[in-house]
Amino acid sequence: MNFVIESAKSGYFEEILSVLKHWNMHHIPSAEMDMIDFNTFFVAKIDNKIVGVSGYKILSKESGKTTLLAVSPDLQGSGIGKALQEKRLEAMHKAGVKKVTTNADRSNIIVWYKKHYGYYEVGKLKKIASFGLDEIDFWTTLEMDLEAYMSQKEFKNAKKMQYIQDNNPPPLSPYPPLIINACLTGMVPTKNTTKCVPVSIDEIVKDAIDVYDAGARIVHLHARDIDGRPASEARYYEEIITSIRQERPNLICCATTSGRNFKSIEQRSEVLYLTGNAKPDMASLTLGSLNFITGPSINSLDTIQELAMIMKEKGIMPELEVFDSGMINVAKYLERHDIISGMKYFNILLGNINTASATIGDLAYLYNALPKNSIWAAAGLGGFQLPMNTAAIVAGGHVRVGIEDSIYYDYKQSRFATNADLVRRIVRISTELQRDVATSDQTKKMLGMNT
Repeated sequence: MNFVIESAKSGYFEEILSVLKHWNMHHIPSAEMDMIDFNTFFVAKIDNKIVGVSGYKILSKESGKTTLLAVSPDLQGSGIGKALQEKRLEAMHKAGVKKVTTNADRSNIIVWYKKHYGYYEVGKLKKIASFGLDEIDFWTTLEMDLEAYMSQKEFKNAKKMQYIQDNNPPPLSPYPPLIINACLTGMVPTKNTTKCVPVSIDEIVKDAIDVYDAGARIVHLHARDIDGRPASEARYYEEIITSIRQERPNLICCATTSGRNFKSIEQRSEVLYLTGNAKPDMASLTLGSLNFITGPSINSLDTIQELAMIMKEKGIMPELEVFDSGMINVAKYLERHDIISGMKYFNILLGNINTASATIGDLAYLYNALPKNSIWAAAGLGGFQLPMNTAAIVAGGHVRVGIEDSIYYDYKQSRFATNADLVRRIVRISTELQRDVATSDQTKKMLGMNT
């Protein structure tokens, strides 16, 4: 809501009274209220219409009092009252006032003054004319230490906002821009299941370009050989990554070290030894063993540690893959032993038959269990992709999306997805929810990479 606060003018008198009339505070001048001093009076306007008023009076060199404060009833809770109160407190403080007195007769307003401004009750004052609530025949007199309030205001506001962000964030407003991680190919989809899956080097590079242009800033890469089968050889990744960087140098390239098809450390780590323009920025690190319907992914603790240590030696950021809470324990174990450190990026993958379910409860439990200095993205497998992606946007996380996790665009499985279509849908949803999509520089900054 856009409103402005400005100093009052004598020509505003009738419009000011119309606001005060809502609260039986329009008897001016009267035994209860002197004529308005327009030198110490403020109004709030929306579209040039007065919707709120406040005033004050200097009593002595170091004391002052508030006179009137009212906002149109339909705008209660809009923040206009607070803005008017702050304006007159600032004016009194600038004039040297240290103690402020306020009279009020409504219990909710008395609580409001105490809650937000540190007022305390100092007495009662008999009303001498109709003003405010006629059923209450006295004013509660309140006093505040203006000097203390002004000196502590910034600190208290910062503390309050930090508390809100840590404990009960308002809708999306404190959340960072959304990082979209596109998982293009995976180990499982083939051209027989969907023509949209990229398997050749040229197809993977083209899809990487397309998802970047659509809004993705990380691309999760699996290589395939000439026959379309999963491949771990570094030469495939070298061609894929260098080709991507020629076209979209700001796209963050993450190479898989999956144990789903390849068991030995030598096979799984070969991609980590690439250098120069072929070196991956990130590499996946699954933090435990699990079963998929199509077979197991074997990840012993020794293998996890060895892969993580190679990544650390090579300056490659782990993309930490979590399917259940035990895998988070492994991440904490690695951090405790300084094998991983600093900012950590987690993919939380939900909906697999053998691990955590794709529910809001499971997602909330897992992201709340992550170690400090972590950012996370959520993925749902199969038909769970869109619900978990959307939940992550709303919860302040990030998104992993792509054909690797779901080959279909819709629940009815009537339309095959392209990676670019899936990314564009996430951008559209995030935009509708008024959460910006991260730029490359923003993504790198959030991940702790050099921009």
